[in-house]
Amino acid sequence: MANKKNSDLDELTAIANGDNITIRDVSDTTNQATGETKRSSWTSIKAFLKTYFDGIYAVAGALSALDVRDFIHDDGSGSNNVISTMAFIPKFVTSGWPQAALNGLNVGGFWIDVYKNSQPDATSTTRGATSPDTPGSVAATSRPGVSLWDDISWISARIAASNRTIAGRACHLVTPFEKFAAMSWIMKSGNWGNVRGNNSYGKDTRDADAWGSYGIFDPLQAGRTLTGSGPASWWSGGVIGQGIHGLVANVYEWEDLRLESGLIQPLAYLAGAASAADTYIDYDDNAGGDGVNIYHLTPGIYTITDGPNGNEDVTVINVLPTGRFTGRVILSTGLASGHGDNCAIQLKTAVTLVSGAQGGAYIAIGKLLEDATGKYMALPDENDTTTHAAILLDSWHRYNASDSRALIRAGNWDKTSRARSGLLVHTNIIPVVVSNDIGFRCSLSEGNL
Repeated sequence: MANKKNSDLDELTAIANGDNITIRDVSDTTNQATGETKRSSWTSIKAFLKTYFDGIYAVAGALSALDVRDFIHDDGSGSNNVISTMAFIPKFVTSGWPQAALNGLNVGGFWIDVYKNSQPDATSTTRGATSPDTPGSVAATSRPGVSLWDDISWISARIAASNRTIAGRACHLVTPFEKFAAMSWIMKSGNWGNVRGNNSYGKDTRDADAWGSYGIFDPLQAGRTLTGSGPASWWSGGVIGQGIHGLVANVYEWEDLRLESGLIQPLAYLAGAASAADTYIDYDDNAGGDGVNIYHLTPGIYTITDGPNGNEDVTVINVLPTGRFTGRVILSTGLASGHGDNCAIQLKTAVTLVSGAQGGAYIAIGKLLEDATGKYMALPDENDTTTHAAILLDSWHRYNASDSRALIRAGNWDKTSRARSGLLVHTNIIPVVVSNDIGFRCSLSEGNL
């Protein structure tokens, strides 16, 4: 799918009005405004400026727009079809972040749910008939105007996400790598800081207490709103129906990441033997299930552990999840040697999100992680609470009890100024927790599989 971003930027640098008046022409004619041969009235100057800035706004709108489509898929019963609405994040190079390390990165190339997920039979007054933490074969859906799927654990959310299959490919729980891409799209489009959500019992705390500021209340939970409801600012594109809805607050969203004693070190296993010079590796969980460190990988430097053939470090530049536990990593260069089926592939150096024992407290996000892997995950740097706090806007809940936790992001309906951009993460939630303020959404890989 074509990425129009570069061409849009080129157009932005070459905007001219219908009379082909350049900025220099305006300057020249203004300097000679008292002359008879090249007089320009303020009316024509203002007309030019209006055309110029209208063009800027039009291009900014084009940059924030995403391809949004409805996908028909089975609801899990094998006999009923439902529709899920997803937005395509095109491949692009990040820019606009206040930290240089987060710019110039290649991201995107996947579909992400427009709405927080719901059960296939959810309505505006019911969650659906499925026991929330026992999805079985029931597939999560992305639909507007319904009560979202809450009271579901991280483990069950991964199941419900992968139960949705589109064109033969399973969806998966959104990864931090994908969420970083979505946020980077907003940053690059120039709409960062304008995206809002339900962080104050039905409205955004920055908005007036007026009817137009509120979403439609969910009758199943006070303070919560129905999927897809609310003003235009609750959409990533700033226009109703444009982009992704609800990235800021309403309910937290599970992400496909597990913390072990505050550390991030994803682990997978080769799904079949790999040959020397291969530029990709397929992976799975080797029947490890939802075990320690088993979740989807993120770009970075990994070690393949292979006794017979020798260990090898590889640089992963892209990750294409293909299901709950399966995926493909794209390598920067071909493998130096072959490796056997079920060899472990794990991030070489763990990313520290929370160091040492932390009892739990909200602190401002001053910077995001910048290491080789952390920079792809939109996660806070615990050592900085001030540098870019005015731009990043959010706080996060820092906790470490030297055990296993799963990541949630976005905030809920009562986080007010702590949840203003979607960066808020909480590190105090164990994978089996269920809550009325935690939901999830899915992604679908698109790439060379």
